[in-house]
Amino acid sequence: MLKKFALVLFTILFIVSPALSAEPEVAKLAEGVYGFIGKEGATNSGFVVTDEGVIVIDTQGPKGLALLLKKRIQEITDKPVLYVINTHFHGDHTFGNQYFKEAKEIIAHENTKKNLIEKDKEHRQQFERFFGERSLEGFELTLPTKTLRATLTLKAGSKTIELVYPGKGHTDGDIIVYLPDERVLFGGDLLYKDRLPWLGDAYLSDWIETLDKLKAFDAGVYVPGHGGVGNFNMLLNFQKYLIDLRSEVKRYIKMGKSVDEIKKEINLPEYKNWSKYNDWLPLNTEKAYRELTEK
Repeated sequence: MLKKFALVLFTILFIVSPALSAEPEVAKLAEGVYGFIGKEGATNSGFVVTDEGVIVIDTQGPKGLALLLKKRIQEITDKPVLYVINTHFHGDHTFGNQYFKEAKEIIAHENTKKNLIEKDKEHRQQFERFFGERSLEGFELTLPTKTLRATLTLKAGSKTIELVYPGKGHTDGDIIVYLPDERVLFGGDLLYKDRLPWLGDAYLSDWIETLDKLKAFDAGVYVPGHGGVGNFNMLLNFQKYLIDLRSEVKRYIKMGKSVDEIKKEINLPEYKNWSKYNDWLPLNTEKAYRELTEK
């Protein structure tokens, strides 16, 4: 049942049309700091241009998007890529690593590297199923070369980049990328804006607590893994969705409702205008139900 549920979620996560039909936009977030923002909630990346070189945050998945990201970087600077950072293991954030192998290091949490290795075969099959049979032609799994367990600080030119593992959330290896001087925070898929999240590898209760930790960072600009650039209110709004989802599912469980009944009846009108609301709310509900009842 859990494998079937995860497969359905992955199908929806990697639906081809928004990821491949609309070209992402480059948004300047601060001096030398850019977001590569997907359309219609597709995957976001980012990059930081320093005096010494470029730091890339998530490399996209399909070859076309990874190479487009590289092209956009080269249109802004001719400096080399110093580091690549993977915020978590999902293919839409990591499968483009091979196109940035010139980097001195590819950096991620230790669990991200572990997941890429242990889930490699299934991960590739799912990716091809939903991006197309030819989406991984010429693909080479390119793993992180340096991992962290808690924190890591990078210095490049005048830029300071802090990598922090705040705890389990979207996966067990999510890290954020924080630039304290520029007050910019890349949240990876720990953050979504105006879109329901994918919960297939999530730890829902931990995620809510992890978002509390993000509130301690002095940031004015927040870049989610999916959705437009936001501010502190985006973090609060997204955390509230997770809390409301869990609370409402718990309420139905106390009423003696089955998971199928809850999926049909649940209604969170505050979020009805969020992308994927109709399609993903039943799936989010099932994940919350499984987590609450298994405990």
